[in-house]
Amino acid sequence: MSDYNPIILIVDDIVANRVTLIALLEGQGYQLVEAEDGPTALRLVAETPPDLVLLDVMMPGMDGFEVCRKIRAELCTKEVPIVMVTALDDQAARLSGFEAGADGYVTKPFNLAELRSRVGAITRLNRYRRLADQQHQFQWIVEQATEGYLIVNAVDEILFANPSARRWLGLPPDRGDGTSEGTFLAAMYRGLTVASHSPELWREWPNVPAATLALPRFLVRPETREAKAVFLEVSIFENTEGRLLRLRDVSERMGVQRGQRSFQMMMSHKLLTPLNGVLGPLEILAQCEDMEAKEQTELTTMVHDSARRLVGAVEDVVRFTESSIRPAQGEEFALTGLSDLVVRVAASLELPPVTVSVADETHAALLGCAPEVLEWVLFELFENAKKFHPHGMPKVHVTTSLTGTNRVSLTVGDDGRTLSPEQLTLAGTPYFQGEHSFTGEVAGMGLGLASVFTLVWQVGGSCYMANQPVGPGVCVELQWPRAAAPVEPDMGDAGSGPRTTAPPRTL
Repeated sequence: MSDYNPIILIVDDIVANRVTLIALLEGQGYQLVEAEDGPTALRLVAETPPDLVLLDVMMPGMDGFEVCRKIRAELCTKEVPIVMVTALDDQAARLSGFEAGADGYVTKPFNLAELRSRVGAITRLNRYRRLADQQHQFQWIVEQATEGYLIVNAVDEILFANPSARRWLGLPPDRGDGTSEGTFLAAMYRGLTVASHSPELWREWPNVPAATLALPRFLVRPETREAKAVFLEVSIFENTEGRLLRLRDVSERMGVQRGQRSFQMMMSHKLLTPLNGVLGPLEILAQCEDMEAKEQTELTTMVHDSARRLVGAVEDVVRFTESSIRPAQGEEFALTGLSDLVVRVAASLELPPVTVSVADETHAALLGCAPEVLEWVLFELFENAKKFHPHGMPKVHVTTSLTGTNRVSLTVGDDGRTLSPEQLTLAGTPYFQGEHSFTGEVAGMGLGLASVFTLVWQVGGSCYMANQPVGPGVCVELQWPRAAAPVEPDMGDAGSGPRTTAPPRTL
């Protein structure tokens, strides 16, 4: 508050009087503004309400009483402090001023100490009043906000939480008695799970390094049979007295991102190939008028076969679209079919043979996802491996392992590029988080990775990414919930990255 210089408006039709007041108040930390008549004063007060009006009573045209009444009549200026300045020392003039709405009087000639004391007290009180009004308005806005706001101290204790934050974190209504709300971290894990492929963003909480302060953090309430998943973006604003946290529901934008990417992938790779098989032979038939009947029959058969494949591809798109919007709970995929699925996806991308290793303890496990969803996930990861391999022919391996009792780890590794720490941290960031570009693609990363991570988070799983421990390339580990067991909200094995297990059985 010491950085603010109160505004004082001096209203007097006599220049000498204004000069005198300016001389007496200069150097006291005020912004001094002059007005030579009533209309000018009203305009200035309306444009920028001052902290005090020193208003001369005796002015031609519009006197000080009328100016005072007009200031009090306007909603935005009625609280402005007004002190009448006059040489009159009779009771009637004082009463008229108070009836017009004046807050006090000073008389000429001025007593320097009295004038400065009176002005200082009034401007301080007005400043406190303004701050109180602003605080009240801010509190009302925060209480009504659809976004969640929390204030936590240096040890993560919740000092304030608005109704939206309380609803998302499962906190009771604010009792207003100063009772401890516990820590944000404890409240977070009661009903939410961390949606982060970079566990370091949460592992050291509440100690947040300055370098990661602005990085996006996400929390998820996993999908159930009764409700869709809820994605919350957590933003952090540091100050000297604590930390302001904003929780914003971004579920709709996550869904839009996934839907757009899913449709784009299906259109590109499932529809174009059979469509070309239809158009190519038809173009030949249209150009060759003297074609033999046997050749015409062969081309017609090709068109027919391609059209049937095109119908099948459209049906695949419809099935996947339906699987992307229906609840994931209740869907399942048996890992006994993983090898066949991997072969099919790799063939569609013309990749070299992919090694599949399923650990014995996961061989009969059921993943909590639809087969179409897992096919799409593998396609995205394989496509990234091919796209960012120096020669476009990566050696890809897929392994499974058991993580705890409720999760199966599915790891896809390649021998392509090695990523920088910054790329590993930002890999999988949803594209709408980009500050300068709506595509949000991180250098060296495919856009589909964000959709894969979003899908896994949605069903209560976890995602990790790391460079290969030996040689070039990366590993993407997806921890899927098992269909046969409930999923408990947790952080997974934060920071562990892709793990090794006992030698699995190679299919």
